[in-house]
Amino acid sequence: MRSCRRPSGSWNRTDMSFIEARNLRKELESAAGLSSAELEWICRSALHARFPAFRDTEIKATFYPYIGLTHTIRRKGGRWVIRISDHCRRAPRVVLEAITLILGCKVLRRSPPQDMMKIYDRFRLEPAVEEAVDDRRRKHGRKRINSSEGRHHSLREIYRELNARYFHDQVEIRNLGWGPRRSWSRLGHYDPVHHTITISPVLDSPRVPRSVVSYIVFHEILHTLFETRSANGQKRHHPPEFRQAEKAYPGYAVAKKFLGEFCRKRGKYSPQSHRANGN
Repeated sequence: MRSCRRPSGSWNRTDMSFIEARNLRKELESAAGLSSAELEWICRSALHARFPAFRDTEIKATFYPYIGLTHTIRRKGGRWVIRISDHCRRAPRVVLEAITLILGCKVLRRSPPQDMMKIYDRFRLEPAVEEAVDDRRRKHGRKRINSSEGRHHSLREIYRELNARYFHDQVEIRNLGWGPRRSWSRLGHYDPVHHTITISPVLDSPRVPRSVVSYIVFHEILHTLFETRSANGQKRHHPPEFRQAEKAYPGYAVAKKFLGEFCRKRGKYSPQSHRANGN
């Protein structure tokens, strides 16, 4: 099953940078929700027009009540089944076409067109859409966090030390723990909806120095302080003030370098082996 969660990037096929956020918000508020039959026609038309590989195959598309902006496509028998988050029920047609084409590119192992990525990104970052997603996550979402102590690193102990040393014990996190998956690309995550910090269990390793795990926790704590919006209302996850505070962490450069090598080699790296090899 292929999924489309978070493509990046504005909103018209030509240049949507001239469309202000308030115009988009007005369009979303005035739009009538589409039916699944209308969605199916849009998806089928978009795929048939862009990809010959889909023209001889039945396309079935429905809105689905995912918690977030999740969209999937899978082969079922002799047809392709598409599920698009019902958060998009009132999205403009150009957004639904963009989602469909991004999913089609995933199936065909192609890079999605940048104009489609920008269209979708503009939509998902619209404050009204973000608020709707956050509200559903608060009501129905579940955080899967392993709050037990790690085999090699204690996240709670690290958090308490960082909070006392750098934040005067002013940061309050509802929950902190190891994530359910061994992710090498997303080592930490702060969830502002549930006010939790999740750390990838790949870091609970004797090869990872405690100072490196502390840096990741420090980074996520900063997100509780610097979650800001730009002039157009979109979130900026790493504004300049964030980066400045992050670089003030002792050993910042060393931790960044270690993590780059550690993740690239999938854990088969340590400072000791690095020195032993004369690097």
